[in-house]
Amino acid sequence: MSVMQVERIQGEYSEPEIIDLEDGCLVRIHEEDISEDGVKALSKLLAEQAKRWEPRPAGSHLGPIIPVRWIVSDLPAPFVIGVEDSPASITYTVDSSVLKHRAAVRLGRLGTALSPRWHRVPEGCLEGQTRSTS
Repeated sequence: MSVMQVERIQGEYSEPEIIDLEDGCLVRIHEEDISEDGVKALSKLLAEQAKRWEPRPAGSHLGPIIPVRWIVSDLPAPFVIGVEDSPASITYTVDSSVLKHRAAVRLGRLGTALSPRWHRVPEGCLEGQTRSTS
């Protein structure tokens, strides 16, 4: 299973970035764009997402582009983040107290650009028993 990390960075403003790691991704978001609680919520959600998606095997062809959207909204308590995940698209909805709109737009573009490198794990597969869909 892939490891998904979220880091809240300080200092001079920089746009969010997603860095591919050997065993997952590191999502770096400036402190102006994400709350401390947002880091925890996003880390937990992305860890769950990593159970459904994994990097394509080395040497395989790139897959289709999967649109990834991040919507910032005022969610009813106690909800702060949610996801609608399908083989055709991923839509994250995040409470405005957690993430700024500008970060959401950037994360959507980055996620969409990285999507051909990932594939959805077939339902029913156990961890470590996935099949290539290349």
